[in-house]
Amino acid sequence: MSTLMVLAILISVTTPLIPSSPTHAVTLRSVQTTTGRPVDPFDKTSRSAEYARLTFDVDADLSSMFNWNTKLLFAYITADYRAPGFETNRVVVWDRIIRNPRQAKLRLRKHHNKYSLRNYALTFEGVEAANLTLHINPVPYLGVMYDKPATSIPLSLPRAAGSAGQVGR
Repeated sequence: MSTLMVLAILISVTTPLIPSSPTHAVTLRSVQTTTGRPVDPFDKTSRSAEYARLTFDVDADLSSMFNWNTKLLFAYITADYRAPGFETNRVVVWDRIIRNPRQAKLRLRKHHNKYSLRNYALTFEGVEAANLTLHINPVPYLGVMYDKPATSIPLSLPRAAGSAGQVGR
């Protein structure tokens, strides 16, 4: 039993060290903000808020990240920003589960965010230093999951037309 335990520990420690050379790029095409009520069935707030709709391209070949201990890859894009009163904000706007190397070649054109992007304060006023970041999480059969931030691009969140001082009231 102890030999099996030592083997399991060696596998989990050495798997992240296996070399891989994934290629990836994210291109932001447009950002549109609008004011409205939530369409998320789990969001029960009745106040209106500013929402951002992103249009982006993803070019990635993550097939080199698959090895004998990779069960799947979890790829996701986050919008990271600072806002008044909230130092760190990270919102997942898109994700995909990649189960095999054939699915690991991503070529998405004019893709929109899968999940709503809105600030906790219901407006994007004062939002600064925003980035759009692609993350990749290899999920091993045996061992620890780890996050690999792959690429990051700047993101500018404009105010919705006609929303000055009217959001959330």
